Amino acid sequence: MIDFLDAAIKANKEILDVIKNNTHEFLCEDISLGFGGDVSKRVDIIAEDIFIKHLEVFGDILTEERGLVEGDGEFNLIIDPIDGSNNFASNIPYFGTSVALKKGNDRVASVITNLATKEIFYKENKKFQKAKLDNLIFKGVVANRCSSIGIFERSYCSDFAYDILKSQKIKFRSLGAFALSLAYAREVDFVIYEGKRRVYDVEAGLHMCEDLYILEEDDFLLISKDKEIFAKISQLFKKREN
Repeated sequence: MIDFLDAAIKANKEILDVIKNNTHEFLCEDISLGFGGDVSKRVDIIAEDIFIKHLEVFGDILTEERGLVEGDGEFNLIIDPIDGSNNFASNIPYFGTSVALKKGNDRVASVITNLATKEIFYKENKKFQKAKLDNLIFKGVVANRCSSIGIFERSYCSDFAYDILKSQKIKFRSLGAFALSLAYAREVDFVIYEGKRRVYDVEAGLHMCEDLYILEEDDFLLISKDKEIFAKISQLFKKREN
């Protein structure tokens, strides 16, 4: 699926050029209410247009800002044009893009890019690699065995997970870009998301994490690279159901 990767790389590089060559105030202007329910900033709209231009040849595109855009190929694509828009607007260097390529219900390939660090993650079948956009030397992703914290996205509006983790003194951070956090799942002890999940936020990330330990419920998602950590945390949440 080299052509898909090449198209995604070109799209991300073009988005970086837009960020470099325009003022922050211009890119952060609120434009409209997006299909996903959030207010779309100008950078969201521009990034979406760039992705559609490069990827519509592969098939229909479902994107957070515009909804369904018909394409020409046999695949379906799910895109979050800017993952972590609020981080971008706040000059917090943790924001990027997310693209999943599907054929029917099957995830075929995915690309997640951290635009702040220019780190790009690519998975096709069981091959998961990363590189930097400025050199594109892809290497296999290796799990970090020195990690000591997890990532808990949306912890600020938690109904139950925050209290459970706090009671056990389990350390975490909330970083504000869910697709990126899933791409980095092998770097940390775990990734947790509480609340309703939108397909734009998770499709590419779940593809990258499908060989890890996963507990997936309607209002809760737990992913961990570590069997013991996964067992401990998942048991805590199972107890609340009893």
